[in-house]
Amino acid sequence: MRFKQWVLGIIATVTLVVAATGIYPASWLFFYQPEVPAELRK
Repeated sequence: MRFKQWVLGIIATVTLVVAATGIYPASWLFFYQPEVPAELRK
């Protein structure tokens, strides 16, 4: 039971970090960040 809580805690932490930084997980894997189109930049 303790291991299950630990795993869920890790998953929650990773999810919050991804949501806070706005980086897609696939971009972490390939170290690739697509360029933002000019019309979306402010």
